Amino acid sequence: MNRPLIAPSELETLTAQFGHQPHQHMTVIGEGWWEEVRQSLNRRRGEVLMVIQRPEGEILVHTKAFYPPEAYRLPTGGLGWEETAWTALHREMAEETGLPVRSATWWGLITYTLYPSETARDQGIPFVSFVFHVLTEGEPRAADQAEQITAFRWVLPEALPEIARRLESLDAPWRGWGAFRAIGHRFVWEHHRERLLLGP
Repeated sequence: MNRPLIAPSELETLTAQFGHQPHQHMTVIGEGWWEEVRQSLNRRRGEVLMVIQRPEGEILVHTKAFYPPEAYRLPTGGLGWEETAWTALHREMAEETGLPVRSATWWGLITYTLYPSETARDQGIPFVSFVFHVLTEGEPRAADQAEQITAFRWVLPEALPEIARRLESLDAPWRGWGAFRAIGHRFVWEHHRERLLLGP
């Protein structure tokens, strides 16, 4: 794969509109799910991570039919090679939540190098999460049944560290996936805590 995951022009556009935002790079061991991500790079270059907040200040988390019990997390959605992160955000909001985008703000970038195991450091693959904060109203309802979303919850922003901790403490074979998914929650809490707590 020779195509860059992030087009310089895309970052320039986002930065011009929203200002400079945090960028964090993480190394992750993807044991048990690395191959799935590798194959997905044929159709997508990464994902949008959606921090969806309603007027009361709560943020949206969800779980899916095949997740371990109580494995709730912030919604994410695939980012295709031929679409911008901004376009993917609006498409995924409709597909995964059915909620309107009243306003949206780019909150940063998480890049990853994913390895299949501790000993396979020559097989790293890249991945990227564009983080967006979305103001909305109403109750979520997934339009894309293939996502297998089984439940939504509105939680206080202060719940993010605990959600990350729960994801990091999942048992095998979900341990690596949980650690990977916890990264976005900690990123949002560490870099945008004050914005979340102030509310819309």
